[in-house]
Amino acid sequence: MTDGFEKKAEIREQIEYDILCQQYDRMQLDELVEIMLEVAMNRSPTVKIGRDAEYPTGFVQQRFEKITSMHIEKVMDGIRENTTRVWNTKAYLMAALFNSVSTIDNHYAMLVNHDFHGGP
Repeated sequence: MTDGFEKKAEIREQIEYDILCQQYDRMQLDELVEIMLEVAMNRSPTVKIGRDAEYPTGFVQQRFEKITSMHIEKVMDGIRENTTRVWNTKAYLMAALFNSVSTIDNHYAMLVNHDFHGGP
């Protein structure tokens, strides 16, 4: 039990939780922290991400350890901008967190390109 509390504190520090709480809904952030904690504490050999992808748990854990406040902001902004029905919220959020690490630079590059070239 203590390990879980300590790991949750580490995750909150990793994502600068207190700062994010000034900008985003605390309950939503708590849900993201809980998903990150579940991944960190997972002892099964694989983790399912999305509908069809299954990855070794160690790989998923390493990627989640790279999540920073910038990644959380990207996920929270994506939630805010989403207008489609999400049937499995937890799977959606887990995939958003997982993918945020490998797509954040290109995401912001495309936003800059869009804004620079006067897109709608």
